[in-house]
Amino acid sequence: MSAVSQANDVSLEILVGDDRSDDGTSDTVRKLAEKFPELIRHFRHENRNVGKNYQFLLGQAVGKYIAHLDGDDYWLPGKLARQIHVMEEINDVSACYTNALCVDDAGELIGLFNNKQPARIDLNYLLARGNFLNNTTAVYRAKFKKFFIERSPEYIDYEIHLYLARQGELAYLNVVGAGYRVRSGSSLILNQGEFVRDHYWHAICSVPDYHCSAGVKLMAQADFLRRVFFKALRLRSLAMLLKWWVLVSAKQNRKIKLLFSATALIVVTGSREIVEFLASTASKSTVRIFYRR
Repeated sequence: MSAVSQANDVSLEILVGDDRSDDGTSDTVRKLAEKFPELIRHFRHENRNVGKNYQFLLGQAVGKYIAHLDGDDYWLPGKLARQIHVMEEINDVSACYTNALCVDDAGELIGLFNNKQPARIDLNYLLARGNFLNNTTAVYRAKFKKFFIERSPEYIDYEIHLYLARQGELAYLNVVGAGYRVRSGSSLILNQGEFVRDHYWHAICSVPDYHCSAGVKLMAQADFLRRVFFKALRLRSLAMLLKWWVLVSAKQNRKIKLLFSATALIVVTGSREIVEFLASTASKSTVRIFYRR
């Protein structure tokens, strides 16, 4: 219904890819499709996995823009109208994103997805700072969908963002446009962590060196190692840390610089999280930021 409500502001079609859900979702979507036949197209098919399902839906889409909405998230009123207005006004941006409210499975607010960002984001900025964009807020020009349809279905959202950033700058609206369910039962990060790490690393490697400024790839690699470090620390897995250091450092001639940069990021991030934790205990009004860049 959060998608249906957008039709008050923009012309849209809602494509639902349903891999024969057995939790009541299919019946709910079928009833909504019957109620809003001019808006909703319900595709119920054998399980294709997430990537193939998304590729199928992209092939069915006929609109000028593609907007992505994960099944466990929702949009806030006026989201699409704001983003499409920006993209109609600024022809050289390839996509537009917003911030998002982070909620738990009960719908309770627990923070914001990220901190304030520049109105325009280029490839260098996105690559050096890692993935801080919320995929369920993405709107991009449909002319770019062919790339995602024709490539391997095994990829994650960061690769989508990086590809779009190579086609033009990304517009960013510092407003909340969606509700993002953190660590829901269907979360890839929660259920397939190593899959996400593998494909996150692949996304970084997929960017040709000539597309980014000197030193940006090293910062992207250092940020990736920072993420691995904190995950390995939580899991108490030295093997994970060593595995990824070997893989990442093999791609970089300046290994000492890489190690120094990753260490600096770990110290800065760790210190910031400690400060924010202390602030949150002192004031219940402090808003948690999940991806601060």
